Amino acid sequence: MPKRGFIETLGLYREAIRRGGQNGLPMRLRLFLFLILFLNTIMLGVLLILFASGVFRTGLREHRPVLGSELAHIAQDIYKSFGSVSVQATDLSKELSAQLERNMKEHGATAASLQESPDLLEHLLEDELGRLTGALEKSDASGVFLLLDATVNPALPDGDVSRACLYLKNMEPNIVNGMAANLRLGFGPMAIARSHGIHALPQWQMEMDVGEVSDFTEVMAVAKEQKLPFSRLYRWSKAMVLPGSSDRVMLCTVPLIASDGTVFGVCGFEVSEMLFKLSYAPEPAGYDHLFCLLSPLEENTLRLSGALFAGNFAAGPAAPEHTQIDISSGSGGFYSYRQPEKEGYAGLHETVSLYPVDSAYGNEQWAVALMMPDKGLNTLISARSRNLILGLLVLMLVNVGLASFISHRYIRPVAAALEHLKNPDPAAKTKIPEIDDLIEFLAAQDELPISGESKELPVQEHFALYQEFAKNIKSLSAAEKTVFDLYVKGHTAKEIAEILCLSINTIKTHNRRIYMKLNVTSRKELMVYIQMMEEVDCANAANK
Repeated sequence: MPKRGFIETLGLYREAIRRGGQNGLPMRLRLFLFLILFLNTIMLGVLLILFASGVFRTGLREHRPVLGSELAHIAQDIYKSFGSVSVQATDLSKELSAQLERNMKEHGATAASLQESPDLLEHLLEDELGRLTGALEKSDASGVFLLLDATVNPALPDGDVSRACLYLKNMEPNIVNGMAANLRLGFGPMAIARSHGIHALPQWQMEMDVGEVSDFTEVMAVAKEQKLPFSRLYRWSKAMVLPGSSDRVMLCTVPLIASDGTVFGVCGFEVSEMLFKLSYAPEPAGYDHLFCLLSPLEENTLRLSGALFAGNFAAGPAAPEHTQIDISSGSGGFYSYRQPEKEGYAGLHETVSLYPVDSAYGNEQWAVALMMPDKGLNTLISARSRNLILGLLVLMLVNVGLASFISHRYIRPVAAALEHLKNPDPAAKTKIPEIDDLIEFLAAQDELPISGESKELPVQEHFALYQEFAKNIKSLSAAEKTVFDLYVKGHTAKEIAEILCLSINTIKTHNRRIYMKLNVTSRKELMVYIQMMEEVDCANAANK
């Protein structure tokens, strides 16, 4: 038997099913369908177990420790870096407070009367330029500033909010060496910049408008009210855009306090969003939509308007537009972050302490969050699920192939044995005991001699049937009459096939037609009528 391809085999099954409604399904197809049902029932049971055990949700559990570890790493780095900048800002404030007070005393001025000496302001700022640049070089910041609570020209319309300031930015905060070459002046006297070879930023301004940077005035106000050490008076501002600038920054601001307790200005460091991104961008491979943010945390809500972002900005919300994200519990150990009528996010967050417990701003909470759009996380999870589903589909195809192979191997000898029944040969064995026994039984039945009990049959009772039988003999075709005559002579079907040089199948076809036309159901019944014919012929011959 030539081997068939898998597709051709399926085509044969499809054709067999189409004909099955009329003729019934063949054994091979029945076995094939049973095996498919059996194997796929087992696979369905496995699927139910997988669903019940949460295997299809393990994607979340797999990503949770990866992102949790990355979040812990970033939060620890932020805690250390911002803590270091806080300490450096506090130390800078102590040094500047003492040095500025000495300079003012040398010029006959005091911290309390600083506004009465506007000509002294530029000199005080320039004297501290070296201290500021040195502090910036040692810090993890992107800028440094010194602001005095006085203005060069109080008579100007905005003199009440304008303050003398020296604000220096490092344009390449990730560069360790050669920092001086990257300094730019953002606020301060242009004469200072020219005399020290420092270029000014395009948005340079002479003085700082503290009306737009309320943190400066608030820090000074708190320092006046609460007599605390410098280390308890520094404050990290929410992310903001400075006047005339486009960069988002966070400022660590510390008050300047004279020996008599007079608060006469502020100083501190800047952390720009560019530096934040360079320092804290998430690094896990394969998480293309992941981003990090440092945000104020208020009543389980992230205030994005005051947050810094790092990572994939295309995936993150635009802070000025979306002012808050509400936090709720998600699935798989993740949190769900939602904005009104905006895309949702999933991820993790943890609080980070930027102040000592007894700080003037110890009640302010900050959080470091690591998140991605819901669709990004779903893509990561579905990638694993797709592999699992693909594996199940492959397993299903293997089941179909296995069922086809088993049904073919099992039914092939049975089909061969059934084919052998059409031409029974007791000497040939099919190696299937039940079919071999059936062949031997049918062969024995075919060779049994006609018993004498037919002679004892009352001819009168069967005369009408015999007349009908004799009449029907005339309806036989020539080929059928030839086969019938050989049966009359006592030959078996096998002998008739050899005499007429026909196949046993052809003889059996003639047999069916002969039985149908003569209205008999078996060879034994046929031989009874033939015996009756012989008796009638003998009786007619005797009467003559």
